[in-house]
Amino acid sequence: MKIAIISDVHANLEALTACLKKISELGADKIICLGDLVDYCAEPNECIELIQKNCDVVVMGNHDEAQFEHDMAEGFSNDARISSIHTREVIKPEYTEYFKSLPRVYRYESLLFVHGSPQNPEDYRYILTPEAAELNFREFDESICFIGHSHKPLIFKETKRGVHIVTDEYQEAGHRYIINAGSVGQPRDGDPRLSFGLFDLNSRKYTNYRVEYDTLTASNKIKNEGLPLYLAERIINGV
Repeated sequence: MKIAIISDVHANLEALTACLKKISELGADKIICLGDLVDYCAEPNECIELIQKNCDVVVMGNHDEAQFEHDMAEGFSNDARISSIHTREVIKPEYTEYFKSLPRVYRYESLLFVHGSPQNPEDYRYILTPEAAELNFREFDESICFIGHSHKPLIFKETKRGVHIVTDEYQEAGHRYIINAGSVGQPRDGDPRLSFGLFDLNSRKYTNYRVEYDTLTASNKIKNEGLPLYLAERIINGV
């Protein structure tokens, strides 16, 4: 079975459409979305509709939760807070109710899926360093935990000598991993191409895919929506 892992779509319809097309070409059997369907980009309703139609499982992200827990947005950056308030004004009421129904974690066989971190998922903590990953390995028993949230694709490997960032894509038996699939809608690692992962449950092989999409159209839509200019600029540069 091939499982596609997507995260942090952030209302970017151009990126999501290109991502789903690539996933179809790869022949994925299941699509799991790790949350943050909205904010930053211009088309939240269209993206939620596509995700509902195509994803088998969706877990809650902090930007999704902020649509019904409005105080959360007060802790966002200024641009993120502005976009969250804008989403509230344009999102369909049924989609806000949909967000309320989403789980914080999902387990499937030897795999765990969560938006931010297995340690206190409701706090949406970042895992960006081996030290942070080491703390989180203590919080789950599964062989692999898939995460999003930071918008940066990373693989952390737990060994007897400690936790290390690795680039190898084949998951060795006897080791555990925390894998960040990166962001579909707003990559922040200097590469503007959308990012997602594909995991083969039989071979235990994980592959991160980067796919080009129409960033210019997505950027112009952000501008036309009246959202902060920086949000339009950053998807062009992948930061």
